[in-house]
Amino acid sequence: MNNSDSNSEQNDTSSELSSLKLALIAAAITTIGDGIATIAALTAIDEAKIAEKKDSKAQKDLDEKLLKMQRQIDRLSREMSKIKHMQLK
Repeated sequence: MNNSDSNSEQNDTSSELSSLKLALIAAAITTIGDGIATIAALTAIDEAKIAEKKDSKAQKDLDEKLLKMQRQIDRLSREMSKIKHMQLK
């Protein structure tokens, strides 16, 4: 019976060691997963910043074009007024 108790104790110790090893492996995998998630989040932030800069530049370009078009309209309106006044004389 003493031998049986010894074998049972060894099996329990071996099981505990296996469980601890599995827990350590699981913790390492979780840590790696968290690291990958952090890198993904940082990449997403960088991509959002780049997209925002592109959108801002595109909006600025559109604003400049709109301003240029408004100036052209104003110039054409003045020219048309001049022509209209010339015809009335």
